[in-house]
Amino acid sequence: MGLRKDAYATIWEINPMSQSMTKVRLSTSRKDKQTGNWETDFSGFVAFVGAKNAELAAHLNAKDRVKLGDIDVTTKYDKDKKVTYTNFACFGFEMANNGGGSVESTAEAAVEAAAEQNDPEGILSDGAVPF
Repeated sequence: MGLRKDAYATIWEINPMSQSMTKVRLSTSRKDKQTGNWETDFSGFVAFVGAKNAELAAHLNAKDRVKLGDIDVTTKYDKDKKVTYTNFACFGFEMANNGGGSVESTAEAAVEAAAEQNDPEGILSDGAVPF
């Protein structure tokens, strides 16, 4: 299947870089029709960009499965080093294995849990988020 829009991917590592970017190591696989075995066809780091997308990606866990949204691939050649750099970016995704719940509800639950941990006595019970 490769890295493309609507591909299903397995998340292996999550690294929040900033409020608008989370770097995620993921892989995609395809089934070999002749052997019946699953073969990895992409494995690498993808930047989940955009404030909301990066925030949601930061709340993913290892081994989560996601359906990728829009993907962008860019390359840049460095003349001095004679090296080509390839960058992968994802602009949206949805959960593939959470029983029909949305990514937003998963992230909101994590934010609420963090708020409770930072405010166990309910001082911010008016719905204000402490961060």
